[in-house]
Amino acid sequence: MLGVSGRAVGDGLVAGTHDPAVLAEGRLRAKLPALGEALEGRVRAQHAPLLGELLGHLDDLAEAIDRLRNQVARVVAPSRRCWPW
Repeated sequence: MLGVSGRAVGDGLVAGTHDPAVLAEGRLRAKLPALGEALEGRVRAQHAPLLGELLGHLDDLAEAIDRLRNQVARVVAPSRRCWPW
C-alpha cells in the first residue's frame, strides 16, 4: 500500500472497483493473475470505508513526516553554514 501501484489498488478498492484488470496498472499488470487471486472473495463493500480510513491515516503520517523533515532542515541549516566540510 505504500508504493504507487499498491496505493492505486487501494484507492480503486475504496472507490468500489474490484476488477483486477481495472485495478492493475504499470508493472502490476504482469502480476494480474496473482492480484485476481488475492482479491477473490476477500475484499467486500463493507471493507471500503475501513480501507479508506487506513489510507487517509497513511496520508496524514506522510504529511507529518514532511513537516518534521522541514522543521529539522530549518533547525540545522544555521549550523551547517559553520561546518567546514
